[in-house]
Amino acid sequence: MEGITDNIFWIKDKRVSQDAIHPYTEAEKSIPIIIDNGSYMCRVGWATDAEPRLVFRNCYAKQRKDRGKKNSTNDSEILVANDISNIEAVRFQLKSQYDENIVTHFEAQELMFDYIFTHLGVNTSTVNHPIIITEALANPHFSRQCMSELLFECYGVTNVSYCVDGLLSFHLNTKAEDGVVINIGNCSTYIMPILNGFVVTANSRRIRIGGQHLVRYLWRWLQLKYPQHLNAITLSRAENILYSNMHISENYMSELSNWADPDYFDKNVTKIQLPFYAQPSTTLSAEQLKERKREAAKRLADVNAKKREERLEEDEQELARLVELEEAMEEFTPDEAEYQHALDEAQVNTLQELQTKTSALRQRIEKLKLKIQQANTLIKDDEIEEPKPKRVNLSIPSDAEEREKCLEGIKQQWRDIHARKTARKNRRQEMAKRRTAASQERMRIISQLAKREKKEDNFGMRDEDWDVYKAINKDSGGSDSEEDDEKLQELETILKHHSPEFLGETTTKPISIAENYQLLLSIEKIRIGELLFQPSMYGIEQGGISSCLEYVLNLHSEEEQSRLVNNVFVTGATAKIPGLKKRLEKDLLTMRPFQSNFNVYIAKDPELDPWLGARAFSTEILENGMSEEEYKSLGGGFLKKHKFGNEYWTPEIPPQIVVPEVPKSGQ
Repeated sequence: MEGITDNIFWIKDKRVSQDAIHPYTEAEKSIPIIIDNGSYMCRVGWATDAEPRLVFRNCYAKQRKDRGKKNSTNDSEILVANDISNIEAVRFQLKSQYDENIVTHFEAQELMFDYIFTHLGVNTSTVNHPIIITEALANPHFSRQCMSELLFECYGVTNVSYCVDGLLSFHLNTKAEDGVVINIGNCSTYIMPILNGFVVTANSRRIRIGGQHLVRYLWRWLQLKYPQHLNAITLSRAENILYSNMHISENYMSELSNWADPDYFDKNVTKIQLPFYAQPSTTLSAEQLKERKREAAKRLADVNAKKREERLEEDEQELARLVELEEAMEEFTPDEAEYQHALDEAQVNTLQELQTKTSALRQRIEKLKLKIQQANTLIKDDEIEEPKPKRVNLSIPSDAEEREKCLEGIKQQWRDIHARKTARKNRRQEMAKRRTAASQERMRIISQLAKREKKEDNFGMRDEDWDVYKAINKDSGGSDSEEDDEKLQELETILKHHSPEFLGETTTKPISIAENYQLLLSIEKIRIGELLFQPSMYGIEQGGISSCLEYVLNLHSEEEQSRLVNNVFVTGATAKIPGLKKRLEKDLLTMRPFQSNFNVYIAKDPELDPWLGARAFSTEILENGMSEEEYKSLGGGFLKKHKFGNEYWTPEIPPQIVVPEVPKSGQ
């Protein structure tokens, strides 16, 4: 179950359900449609609804059918919004109509409109409804013109009104005429001063950091910190962790130094439990387990017997070849070419070496035959002998001094074996890294082998060739030897009887399967939110929210500054992160004059308030909308001035450049 229990946050992946197609009633045929067209989430509903009917991700994925099949066609299936049940499965095919927070891909926007009107149940040839749609502050004239053209020409809407989401949220929550709106969106953050009810666009500023930057920063941070869980740490889970466990520090550097204290770390660290599959516990009886071990031992014996027979067959073939070469060499003198050719084929230099090699191969064949005979005699088909446990010598001197000295020696042996096992484990981990000296030396040897020019690949035919693996793996540590494991088990048996407290001090608590799939959050809990105030940590060369707010305030007179800071309003989905209000109050206290007043407010519902604001002020907004006649006469980028939207500037037509005529030759 998702939530925090015992300082452990359990992640449960959310599955999106498909949106239903709502019935289109007679009463809805003249009601405005409100579209909060955000760069991350889109919220749609009728102006008479209490809340949006459709809430979905503003994205789509083009997925090819029968991917990977030889006879597959090029037909592709387009999944839009909540039709994508698992975002992570099509993460690399996701597309959006947005470039940062500006709509630029209008073919994708048309897909979104088709999805909206279909699921609202609009079944007429044209959408005979007024549309209230949100856009970014200072949205480019061309983008708005293309949007109006799409709505009027393609869908036949009757009226279009454009609003800024941050302004809708501000007027819904404060009912004030002056203030500063800090709108923290998905792609960017806007600082918008409002005087006499209208936004001062010329003094507004935009910071290129938003919620998606925080999510991606946390995502890559956790992946680099826990590379063993690289695939398990997804963007969706990082977003879940961000809005459930992060907060913004009031004093970042001071709180950062607190995490260096081990006691503070143990008290405040949060464990993130990733989903995992636990192997079911066995319910077999002792007799069934014994039978299963017996069957496994029998299979292993059969595999070993087959390998011995194959090895024996190969050795006998090799022996026959060497004997044939040896008999052929007796017919030639050492000076003849056939004699030297036989030596090269046998991979020896002299006849004596060939005879020695043949003799050694005969001995190996005899030993192998004897081993096969013993295995067939000792191991029957229906009965596999189990190894008997070794008897442990528990004889300890009775004298106290000698007893203590003997136990101390056993403890030292236990420590030495553990040290060797730990050293081997560390060497194996080091060998897995790319930039260690051992890994580079291994790659140097391999590259030298690869550079050798050979007519045919005969590496491994000689015993000397296998020495290269000893050189490559000389520092790899190998695996823990059975001798060390047996000795360690024997020593622990003695210590359990005579010094159990020693094992209690040295052995650690066994790690459960769930603990292997846990992430520890420490400084990440404050570092991620700090990106809003220090974008340079993300690599963005811009000021943070506080520094940008101070810059915007300095563009106004002292009297206007007092009016603005009286309502510092924060909205946007990222405003849900705890601690933002206290941090802004602290920063405003440092930048404002002594004993001056200011107020900081957070939107009641930072995500939903823009849609609710458009619904609450829909009558006033539609009065300042653009009709189809105005669209045809004034153009798609035209706007009527109202306090919920952008200002309108008449686009300047660049002067035509008159190119002088080039006189013809001869004139």
